[in-house]
Amino acid sequence: MSLGMHDLLEEMGKLIVIQESPNDASKRSRLWCYEDVDFVLTQKKEIEATHSIVLHDMYCEIEENWRDLDIRYLSFSNICKLNLLILDGERFPILLYDIPCALKVLHWTDCPMETLPFRDHQRYELVEIDLSHSKIVQLWDGKKVLKKLVHLNLSYCKELKEMPDLSGAPNLKTLDLDGCEELNYFHPSLAHHKSLVELNLRGCERLETLGDKLEMSSLERLDLECCSSLRRLPEFGKCMKQLSILILKRTGIEELPTTLGNLAGMSELDLTGCYKLTSLPFPLGCFVGLKKLRLSRLVELSCVPYSTHGLESLTVKDYSGSPNIVGLLCSLSHLTSLSSLKLQGCFSTSREESTDFGRLASLTDLDLSENNFLRVPISIHELPRLTRLKLNNCRRLKVLPELPLSLRELQARDCDSLDASNANDVILKACCGFAESASQDREDLFQMWFSRKKIPAWFEHHEEGNGVSVSFSHNCPSTETIALALCFLLQGFLFSSEKPSVICNGKEFINKSLLKASSGISSENVYIVYVNGYYLSKLLCQHNCFQMLFPGTPSINIQVRRSSARWVRKQDIQDFKKPKSETGKRKATLELDME
Repeated sequence: MSLGMHDLLEEMGKLIVIQESPNDASKRSRLWCYEDVDFVLTQKKEIEATHSIVLHDMYCEIEENWRDLDIRYLSFSNICKLNLLILDGERFPILLYDIPCALKVLHWTDCPMETLPFRDHQRYELVEIDLSHSKIVQLWDGKKVLKKLVHLNLSYCKELKEMPDLSGAPNLKTLDLDGCEELNYFHPSLAHHKSLVELNLRGCERLETLGDKLEMSSLERLDLECCSSLRRLPEFGKCMKQLSILILKRTGIEELPTTLGNLAGMSELDLTGCYKLTSLPFPLGCFVGLKKLRLSRLVELSCVPYSTHGLESLTVKDYSGSPNIVGLLCSLSHLTSLSSLKLQGCFSTSREESTDFGRLASLTDLDLSENNFLRVPISIHELPRLTRLKLNNCRRLKVLPELPLSLRELQARDCDSLDASNANDVILKACCGFAESASQDREDLFQMWFSRKKIPAWFEHHEEGNGVSVSFSHNCPSTETIALALCFLLQGFLFSSEKPSVICNGKEFINKSLLKASSGISSENVYIVYVNGYYLSKLLCQHNCFQMLFPGTPSINIQVRRSSARWVRKQDIQDFKKPKSETGKRKATLELDME
């Protein structure tokens, strides 16, 4: 989590600091200009007033003359109470003679040094070191006394080759080595560190071993994602009961140690992309606290966690056509606490019979994207709490399943074979069910994403571009109006988790946190959102203009080509409920043109 500050507050703070000593920078508590820092460092006397020095690379872009200044050799030995040192930016060609003993925080991204000049047997007060994206090759040599060090960030130091002795930092809690591609050696002291809570080794592609055995009694999270050279995990000591998250995604691991069972506190296990792993050494049910499980191959389910009743999230990605899907589906009924289920690539066209999921009373999120079925082989309408269903990229899917009344989000992008008539019936039934059952005393909405080139014909008001206006016959909707449907035809791409907003007359209409942007959107898409009667109380004007806005970022390049709206009335629901045999066919206004 980052904390920002308004520019005006920053300027006010700087003015306050300058007032501490308008004419003598050496008597100010904080320094941020090169000229002031240079003046203080060249003083032959001891400086006690200065506590913080911050030099950002962005200032070099403001003051052109800084680019030619030679500040390569700096010593902070005369600033005896320096606590904070931030030297961010690759434009600073700086080398340090020493590290101030009183320093508590050192942030130096893009640091050009290959090692830090820590002295042997010298006690340092450092609590946090951030050298991300730096040229560091070896952090330090030998053992250094850093008893107060808690956080060490060396992420994306792509020239870092080895980690030194960390026994002199007994209180270290987080070690971030994400993206250190050349790292291939750890000092043995790491395997026995007793305070480390989080170890991030994601993307350490050349790392081949973590030693023979880990005895890290405080470790809670170990991330080894994309450690492709790692063939073997170390043994886990009995003291490692605190380890709750183990991420082995896309590693080269060929087998798991039997001592994995010592991780009694395991709550999350990620084995996706471990294609060389063919079996598990014991039933996963031994992890009684397991909440999240991610797998890539159904062959790994030879030990399905029948006894793991507390499992809340299960992800399986298997495009091999394994027949083990039958056993998996049968076992799922035992997972009564399961709330999130993702089965991608697990189904083929040969399996069309429905599976009883009725016992999964806790399931709220179901993702069946990227499957090859013609029909959804799951009795989705029997899931009483399901609120989110994803069927994206099911290109052979011909019919949508019957949806439960609890559903509040449906994604069916790139389902090229969908039958338009079936889609009409299923979607309209779900929408009418929502309009009837939605709570009227709180915010409630139903949203859908489809890859389509046209807005459904059922909508009454159509306008080109981003914005559609609808009016009440009076100053407020009648009692016959129970919901409002909005539809937007989008073109472009969205590869971001940033959420759009729906505004009415220039003000937020739907809380941004409630909208679910479908990341990975490309080409043309239709977004439909139904809002319940509670929202209608917000409409104080007779004429209302609705728009859908996306944040302006490089990962978002979307345009709203067309906008539509419709009041949903009680008569609409009654018309839809009439059997086709009674009316010949339903009113044309109820037909959704899904072509």
